[in-house]
Amino acid sequence: MEILILKTFKAIVDEGGIKGAAEKLNTVQSNITNRIKKLEQELNTKLFTLTGRKLELTPSGKQLCDYADKILQLEYQATSAILSNKGSYELRIGMPETFAAVHMPLALKQLKDNYAHIRAKIFTDTSERLVFAVLNNKVDCAAIGNAPKHENLEVIPVVYEELVMVTPLDGDHYPVLFVRDEGCGYRKHALVWQQKSGRVNDELMIMSSADGVLGCVSAGLGYTIIGKNMVVGSRYEKSLCIRPVNFGPKHVELSIVYRKDCPLEPGILALANLLKTN
Repeated sequence: MEILILKTFKAIVDEGGIKGAAEKLNTVQSNITNRIKKLEQELNTKLFTLTGRKLELTPSGKQLCDYADKILQLEYQATSAILSNKGSYELRIGMPETFAAVHMPLALKQLKDNYAHIRAKIFTDTSERLVFAVLNNKVDCAAIGNAPKHENLEVIPVVYEELVMVTPLDGDHYPVLFVRDEGCGYRKHALVWQQKSGRVNDELMIMSSADGVLGCVSAGLGYTIIGKNMVVGSRYEKSLCIRPVNFGPKHVELSIVYRKDCPLEPGILALANLLKTN
């Protein structure tokens, strides 16, 4: 049973089909199909069944999926440990785009300057999806807001950011709360504020970026609850009014999370310390 074939099997499960797996592994769909056929022949069992247009795991496939997770985790640990001991390795760091824009640049520069043996590779996604990425070894660590408690995760708080209510400078705006997509840490605090402030009837408008949120607020289309650092220094700062929130949590805790068994912990701790001191 080859590692590449197990990675192919897991890619189909994670991406929901052969097309997604091929894109993820940068190969053609016929290679994906042939690898799975080879694995099914080796195990003498069907691993997937086609229900409509959707591939679903058979009972044997579900059983293999559990073992594949463990095998690939051990393969990742072995590879990372050996590369780390050789003195040079890649550190895959996940973060929301907002964190990448505001909090991470200086720390990454210091990491490059002071830890030349660590090559940072950046991935961006929502905080919610990044937790899944860490647990499934898609990234080595992630900088997220509202880190969950999980038996397999280490959590290091690195930044306490003040939450603010943002309105247009003239105060004239529609009763619309602008937020980011599902999984955004700021969004969760904004919805808590909406409930506790008694403004549950205000319309909710979802944007794909913090820049889009601030742009709409500056135009008088509504208001938002977001981290202060997202506003200060932005191109919309001079056209916005910010004030501390008066309901719910006053700060959002941003943390570095990583698996407890991660062999690259020294590099992750170095990054966390740089974020704390900035």
